[in-house]
Amino acid sequence: MKEANVNSSGELQLGGGARFWVYLSPQNDTARMISTWRVTFSQGNWSDFISSENPAKQIQTPNLSGIFEIKVELLSGSTGTWRQIPPQAGSHNEIGCNSNCASMVGIVADSTNPPIGAINAHFWTTWDAMCKAG
Repeated sequence: MKEANVNSSGELQLGGGARFWVYLSPQNDTARMISTWRVTFSQGNWSDFISSENPAKQIQTPNLSGIFEIKVELLSGSTGTWRQIPPQAGSHNEIGCNSNCASMVGIVADSTNPPIGAINAHFWTTWDAMCKAG
């Protein structure tokens, strides 16, 4: 049985450019606590995003590799505006990925009972989580 919280289709075709996906942690019931989110990846003139509208989406860059800027945002229910969420210790607003690899961004809710108006999540990155040999 496939866990409902996993945000990847389970199939990765590696090579030909960096690939990215987003994972929602089961910790603190993240999928319920952070219902509307988006992660934007960019490098130079190239940009793409993965959002809660299509959480299993995988991004394949056009033969790009190296360091990519990332912006992780959630839609605040109390204000109706997009708010950037901060990285956990050890992660930053960037992610590295070789052209034969896939990297991931994980989002985790901080609490199941956050203060009203709080940014109730952090994100972490895993650079080159999976790579194709050669």
